[in-house]
Amino acid sequence: MKAKFIMQELQKNDHYKIIGIEISAGTNMPRHFTTSDAYVIVESGNALLIYKSETSELKKGMSLSIPSHEPHILKVIEDFKAYIVLANDAVITYSVL
Repeated sequence: MKAKFIMQELQKNDHYKIIGIEISAGTNMPRHFTTSDAYVIVESGNALLIYKSETSELKKGMSLSIPSHEPHILKVIEDFKAYIVLANDAVITYSVL
């Protein structure tokens, strides 16, 4: 079965945008950061959000704030679906370190 990694903008207005993500178990979202604070709302699944100095578990029904420019990796344990709320002009940037 092919791994799923879907990320798409669902809605946008003058202030914010909402991005939906769906990622298969065993898949990682490479190290990245956003150019605004990001608010993650988990619809289903389980994943680890790995920062430089800590790891947070994300489960169904949880929400979490991620500060802007904070590099992190998302390691998906169980098929994962979530919504990310960002400033309307924010971008997700993949980083080497």
